[in-house]
Amino acid sequence: MTALLELADLRVSARSGRADREIVHGVDLTVEAGQTVAVVGESGSGKSLTMLAVMGLLTDPLRVTGGTVRLGDRDLTALSERELRTIRGNDAAMIYQDPMTSLNPLMRVGDQVVEAMTAHGVPKAEAGRRMLDLLARVGIPDPKRTARAYPHEFSGGMRQRVMIACALAMRPRLLIADEPTTALDVTIQQQILALIDELRRELGMTTIWVTHDLGVVARLVDRVVVMYAGHVVEDAPVRQVFSAPQHPYTRALLAALPDPTDDDRPPLAQIPGRPPAATDPVEGCPFRPRCAQAVDACATRPALQPRAQGRAACWVPPHEWRN
Repeated sequence: MTALLELADLRVSARSGRADREIVHGVDLTVEAGQTVAVVGESGSGKSLTMLAVMGLLTDPLRVTGGTVRLGDRDLTALSERELRTIRGNDAAMIYQDPMTSLNPLMRVGDQVVEAMTAHGVPKAEAGRRMLDLLARVGIPDPKRTARAYPHEFSGGMRQRVMIACALAMRPRLLIADEPTTALDVTIQQQILALIDELRRELGMTTIWVTHDLGVVARLVDRVVVMYAGHVVEDAPVRQVFSAPQHPYTRALLAALPDPTDDDRPPLAQIPGRPPAATDPVEGCPFRPRCAQAVDACATRPALQPRAQGRAACWVPPHEWRN
């Protein structure tokens, strides 16, 4: 298969005074055309920042300070803002966490979907016709009437459907879904997940899911990329991640998931300690202070190395882990 998205040694830093403090540390990631990948980790692990860097949407004081982001044959880090605008929404699109803050409260929802197309040269009349089809496709009833509504007149699930319609308006090759169900109740979460996956299959898109919950996307993805403190610590096929995780942090995340078959409902496992602050200097393996498997070698930061069917950044192989 052909790689659609390639991140090589991507680094994101925050300007503090005259110095840059690195937050995302040398991320390497390849996503093949048609593949579905999940990027997971606790809040603050660098997932969203990495994807915002891909889209060229970092704002001051954040900026890319190293590495490349290639979409097809183009290095996005070398493009001007004007050039990036031709790619955003057209070749790559993003669904954000909170549709209420992502939609313009002063514009009717239909006009916002239309704008996603006219910004890329689609004639307004054609965009209007396609907008009605898109709203219907994402499950919004009576599009001719509801297109005239404002975001505050929609429920959270309906607003998220509008965001999906905006993201899919130009049939992008790459869709990034950044915690698209965070603010929704469980029933609506499942509807939105199923909708995005159905549209992905229909349009043949490459999809990246960003989430802190492995269980949410377990059935939707081919691969899982686990991030911790701005580092990729594991990258492996989804079946391997769930059956034989190769990094202690991945195993700890899985242990924190509730077991739906256990009627006793025991307390959920917790990972002791807390992640380092984004700008704190870290020596050695960033997970070492919280890791039950830590050894002396962990004082040196491990590289992401082949392990089983994927890659993991850990000095201690699973067969040597302590229970």
